[in-house]
Amino acid sequence: MSETKDRHAVNVSGRLVDRIDSEIGKHRGVIVVGYFFTAGLSVLSIALLFVRTFSGLEDAWILSIGGDIFCLLVCSMLYLSCLLAREREGAYLILFTLLLTITAMALFLDELTWLVQGVEKYRIHNLIINAFYYANGAVLMYMFWRYVTYALDMDGKLLRVVDSILGLMLIPHIIACFVNIFYPLYFSVDEHGVYSRGEHYLESQIYLMLCIISVVIALVVSKAPRRQKIIASSFVLIPILSYAVTANVFGISVNYSCCMVAIVLIYGVLFADRSNSIAMTERDLALATRIQADMLPNVFPAFPERDEFDVYASMNPAKEVGGDFYDFFFIDENHLGIVMADVSGKGVPAALFMMISMTLIKNNALSGKRPAEVLEDTNNQICANNKEEMFVTAWFGILDIKSGKLTAANAGHEFPMVKSPDGPFEVYKDKHGFVIGGMEGMKYKEYELNLEPGSTLFLYTDGVPEATDSQNELFGVDRAVDALNEDPNRTPEQLLKAVDEAVAEFVGPAPQFDDLTMLCIRFNGEK
Repeated sequence: MSETKDRHAVNVSGRLVDRIDSEIGKHRGVIVVGYFFTAGLSVLSIALLFVRTFSGLEDAWILSIGGDIFCLLVCSMLYLSCLLAREREGAYLILFTLLLTITAMALFLDELTWLVQGVEKYRIHNLIINAFYYANGAVLMYMFWRYVTYALDMDGKLLRVVDSILGLMLIPHIIACFVNIFYPLYFSVDEHGVYSRGEHYLESQIYLMLCIISVVIALVVSKAPRRQKIIASSFVLIPILSYAVTANVFGISVNYSCCMVAIVLIYGVLFADRSNSIAMTERDLALATRIQADMLPNVFPAFPERDEFDVYASMNPAKEVGGDFYDFFFIDENHLGIVMADVSGKGVPAALFMMISMTLIKNNALSGKRPAEVLEDTNNQICANNKEEMFVTAWFGILDIKSGKLTAANAGHEFPMVKSPDGPFEVYKDKHGFVIGGMEGMKYKEYELNLEPGSTLFLYTDGVPEATDSQNELFGVDRAVDALNEDPNRTPEQLLKAVDEAVAEFVGPAPQFDDLTMLCIRFNGEK
């Protein structure tokens, strides 16, 4: 018995891990840059504080600066956790890290505003820093809106309209923030370098509040799970309360620290929910992979007590579970049923359809029907209840292991390849019938091949000829034939490995888009 009984499940699990690592790798560079940026801001903020010294800083200012530095350090730690976490959704991760970067910038600018406050020689710096501070705050609130709505998978026409309005309003608001460098609209800095709020300060907060209120309304009308809506809404109240407290209080600026707290809390809850959901999905996929692997013959040699033939087969699904399938089984003592099939679609739906098709073909074959009748009856049974309009291409043959006579029928499947005892592999262009599940009442043509001792039959799905490299060139049937004919007298297992290696070498780093399934049987005859 082969030591690779569970090779299929193990290979799929390995590819799942590789796919996750690859997805993380796409964004790792961005996260690394963000980590060093926020870490650099943290170090710089501490250095500037000690260069400036505490002289002239009021207690409330020191409290605000301390909160800013602490939250900057939290940003750095969150970036580090993103590097270590196995987050699957790249877009969600990038949106979160972008929000972290903008928040870190807001915290750093907030610290700078207090460090230059009341320093006459830094009057112009004070104006520019506060202009950037106000503008960055607006960008932060807009990104906060985008983050929450995306994280909770909120969508809808109204939501898209609100997002467009907020995006359009952001531009004039940013322009108004920079107008303050030349004209005291939201704030002013006198000749002594002292910052003070302008008479239109509250108007500067309107855009920020609109973003937060939009988040709350979106949460209420969204179809997100109730638990997530309640938790996210309660966390969004944190920045609302901070703005309400500090709107008429000068000397303490905790708005962006509170935003940071809300972001962390929402991320923590949603990340935990997503991690649990992903873990359950992975367990289900792993179970489905094992079930599918067990459905297919995967112990080789398959019939060690029979010397009349040697058979070997393999399936490498493009996803964790696939729609291709093969099968071989004894119908009676002298007749071996052989199946190679390909279900339309990918993933779990295709795998379910595959199991149904495989079962029907085998049951019809075991009832003593001829290959054409097996395909006809299987087609009618599937068409009787095929609301999803899926279909399967299939090649089915019955081999008389005493005489070598092979009777087969083809339902829209790939041409088989046949090798005579002393010749090379050649494509045998049999007559195709219509796919199974496409139309009820279809008829299929049978044909016969007389295999002499030493003859070999190679069956495969379209994943072999349609394997595509990075230049979108197909592997093709000719390359498969060439791979087989490098040494056509190899064992069935060695022949399959040769084709698999040829496909892998041809495709290179390009992703696998289709299941790769092959079966090879050598007729030895009676000994």
